[in-house]
Amino acid sequence: MPMLRHLAPLLLAIGTAAHGQPQPPPPDPASMARADLEAEVKKLRGLALAGAVARQRPTGCTTVDQRGFDFWLGEWDVSATGSTDLVAESSITLHDQGCAIVESWRPFQGASGHSINGYDVVAKQWSQTWIDATGRVTHYAGPVHDGTLAMDVIDSAPAFGGKFTRNRMNFRPVDANTVRQWGEGYDPSKQAWVTSWDLTYRRRAGARP
Repeated sequence: MPMLRHLAPLLLAIGTAAHGQPQPPPPDPASMARADLEAEVKKLRGLALAGAVARQRPTGCTTVDQRGFDFWLGEWDVSATGSTDLVAESSITLHDQGCAIVESWRPFQGASGHSINGYDVVAKQWSQTWIDATGRVTHYAGPVHDGTLAMDVIDSAPAFGGKFTRNRMNFRPVDANTVRQWGEGYDPSKQAWVTSWDLTYRRRAGARP
């Protein structure tokens, strides 16, 4: 079919321009069944006339490790652990084919902020970058161990008020509707991690997990 032979190179060129690298060539028309040829012509004609390209998406992040932070997704009311008095609201949402978890932190007092979280398949650990309304940027990284995600602060400057030079942040699901998040600083004199703040996330009534 002459139309197919003219449109196939056009689609290849469009795909190359859109994605920055050559796309796999279409099959040889001589090897295709008539029904497949007709379907291909219909698709290519529509794409060419509309100036569009075939939708191509990555498979996304679907492994067990990459889904290891899904327990934090949702709409949350946040209080100090041990109290029911609310101190903040937080929305945790999934983006980019499941590869990015975005936090929107809205405290009732103090600076609001956002973080972006993702699983680093090379380092085999989670990473977070946090920035708030004061302009502070903090980077964290760490693995899940025994059900707790523990991420060390990897910036050189002390965090959490500057009391400790080594700091980390931890997340642990308590149940399907409750998550504990707490910070720790390492006390060399005690050779132990000391809790510096402690929060409980409770899923907002009516919100989906």
